[in-house]
Amino acid sequence: SFNSSYFEKKAKVWQRKYSRRRHLAKLLVLQNKNKRVLCPRSLESFANWQKAQKSIARYQAKAANQRRDYLHKLTTHLVKQYDVIALEDLKTKNLQKNHHLAKSIANASWRMFRQMLEYKCEWYGKKLIAV
Repeated sequence: SFNSSYFEKKAKVWQRKYSRRRHLAKLLVLQNKNKRVLCPRSLESFANWQKAQKSIARYQAKAANQRRDYLHKLTTHLVKQYDVIALEDLKTKNLQKNHHLAKSIANASWRMFRQMLEYKCEWYGKKLIAV
């Protein structure tokens, strides 16, 4: 399975910074509005908040790329190794109700794994069976 990566931890840290910066920016916008400042600032004019937003996006994308890369390598290995692959048809919605496992189940991204297996089996002329 896939452990929590460096990038996910970084994204989490930046998420905290982002929330704080957004909150403070909103407060300043409200202050300006209440004091009837001549040129009140808009939420878009806060650069630090936008930097945080970009950083979160970057780290989340990196984590997603890492996950996708791992899945590609794994599925290619499986398809080249075996002629017949059997998969269990799981209801991930129900499995995610378990709060202890929900994150790791979502991270495993079984749907993407299955789709990759399906098209790679077609490419290599192998057989995929859903049980």
